[in-house]
Amino acid sequence: MKVLVLIALCLVALAAARPSDIVDFELHNHEQEQEGQPGRAVEGEYSWVAPDGNEYHVKYVADHNGYRVVDDNVVPKAPEADFPEVEDD
Repeated sequence: MKVLVLIALCLVALAAARPSDIVDFELHNHEQEQEGQPGRAVEGEYSWVAPDGNEYHVKYVADHNGYRVVDDNVVPKAPEADFPEVEDD
């Protein structure tokens, strides 16, 4: 009996320790998923379809370092400039 109680407690602790879905929903033109520990550290992503038909997505992390976007296609990337070389005199 003690062994069964110990196994049950271990399974409960294991289930509580792994990240779980905090937010997970999908609508017609929007979806969001988030995992982690609320108030401590989460990571997730959301996407939507704009009125012009383009689909946008954002992947993020929010933890003790704040909210950080790790990947997105919302903000256009700046074109790489081809600067002329500067000669030192």
